[in-house]
Amino acid sequence: MIGKDSKHISNASLSDVLEILEKRKKEKELTYEQQVAYDHASRFAGSKAAEQKARKGLEELGYLSPEAIVTILNIMPKSEMLLRQILASEKKTFADEDVKKILSIVNQK
Repeated sequence: MIGKDSKHISNASLSDVLEILEKRKKEKELTYEQQVAYDHASRFAGSKAAEQKARKGLEELGYLSPEAIVTILNIMPKSEMLLRQILASEKKTFADEDVKKILSIVNQK
């Protein structure tokens, strides 16, 4: 299994993946899987600065798991319905005001 001996495992957003693959691309040619991931990340990743700002805001809320934060940053939901579907994996309910706070953080430009 790839990565089974990894010492540090964490979730990576699309802009993190893009950054990692750009570094690897400079070192050597990417494998097919890495190239597909690179193409996907370059197409859908937002700006790193906007993502970091949104990540900081979501982390400051204090009630989202790191996995949920990365999922929200990757999808960047525009509607409450889509955000609630993402938050369903958290196995807790969120008040309407919490959902609106999350959406306002994600949709800041």
